[in-house]
Amino acid sequence: MQIIILGAGRVGSTLASNLSHEPIDITLIDTNQDALDSLNERLDVATVCGNAAHPNILESAGIRQADIIIAATDSDETNMMACQVAHHLFNVPKKIARVRSQAYMQNQQALFNPQAIPIDSIINPEQEVVNFIKQLILHPGSQQVLSFAEGAANLVEVRIRHNNPVIGLSLKDLNNKLNGEMARIAAIYRKDSVIFPKYETIIEEEDRLFFIAASDTIQYVLSTLFNESRPHKRIVIAGGGRVGLGLSKALEEQLQVKIITKNPKRAHSLSEELDHTIVLLGDASDESLLLDENIEKTDVFCAVTSDDESNILCSMLAKSLGAKVVMSIVDRNAYMSMVDNGSIDNAIYPQHTTIGRILSQIRHGEVAHVHSLLRGEAEAYEAIVLGPESESHLIGKSIQKVKLANSVAIVGLVRNGQSIPAKGSTIIEENDHLILFIADKKQIHAVENLFKPRKSIFKRLVG
Repeated sequence: MQIIILGAGRVGSTLASNLSHEPIDITLIDTNQDALDSLNERLDVATVCGNAAHPNILESAGIRQADIIIAATDSDETNMMACQVAHHLFNVPKKIARVRSQAYMQNQQALFNPQAIPIDSIINPEQEVVNFIKQLILHPGSQQVLSFAEGAANLVEVRIRHNNPVIGLSLKDLNNKLNGEMARIAAIYRKDSVIFPKYETIIEEEDRLFFIAASDTIQYVLSTLFNESRPHKRIVIAGGGRVGLGLSKALEEQLQVKIITKNPKRAHSLSEELDHTIVLLGDASDESLLLDENIEKTDVFCAVTSDDESNILCSMLAKSLGAKVVMSIVDRNAYMSMVDNGSIDNAIYPQHTTIGRILSQIRHGEVAHVHSLLRGEAEAYEAIVLGPESESHLIGKSIQKVKLANSVAIVGLVRNGQSIPAKGSTIIEENDHLILFIADKKQIHAVENLFKPRKSIFKRLVG
């Protein structure tokens, strides 16, 4: 497969890094030669310097042989024009574009179709981040909540902190606590390694547990196993940009929301767009402001500005003043290890929330969803079991007889819209949605082949 990525920024470079170890020919286009040189030093990818929407630049990047173009520059207009050129001049089978402006998204159906702007899949990073944070806030105690099969199954991550009641318990003990409720511990991330646990596996401090549960049982599991029973009520959001506005809109009907911005014009605009959110004009790093707003009674403080340093410092200040949970957007890789030490309860990495949506569009086989895990080291992968048109022979097999590498496990199964236990003895049926945890991304190609239709990727993309 040949993929051309337009834009060597956070999304483009993270995507290239995720795909560079797979049997894919990748070419990046960007106007910044220094950014391209930096990527060339650490990734096995081709690069072209120039305007990503210009036909001659696209042609020099090999657009005539490309299967997919991913337009991820900082400009919506450049992304849309590049997809137009790729479609009309070069007949590229699949076009994915990052589009952020609400003016475009509000007219999505009319604008983005083969007769107007031929984009097959729209990626909106800010909306992806809003959805991600919303799930964290609605499910206290979770580190991430990743949805599959329209929410029939969810992969939920929980970090085992000091004094957590499950430390020292075995998986068998946890299952007994759940009283048969539909949940399963799918994987444990411990000391930089993924473990697919057995009944006798003992939970340790600082483990990161991933469990599978239906949407309506997530909070039951969090409450029963991790004592996270009290829902969040009071939220303070630092940052009035697209993410801050979107998050306020998503939560203001359910929770008590305050949003802080330093920009007077933005504060006025927010007050007009939001119905039930309290808009505060001020600096979220101002201790007196936070104390005046009763930060010690705040359930969640969420810093979502475009400045990593400000987000981290504001969150740490809010935590020191008594906020129960603090969350922060962190865009730079250099800061990731710093915030993983527990000083911030939830560090949100925007590029990884976006990458999953793109990966689900480019994977072979009948893939419904892909979620990037552990900073891109692993993936959670939802695939549909096809009938006679599939190249594999999964139908009629039990899960334990599916040949998978030790670093891959089937952790969930959705049948007819219902999550059912993915036990070793469970027989796979046509149209089942299997959820796999892939700890070693070198195994992705083998997993893809299990769900690959009996036709070429080119034909599938065109169809």
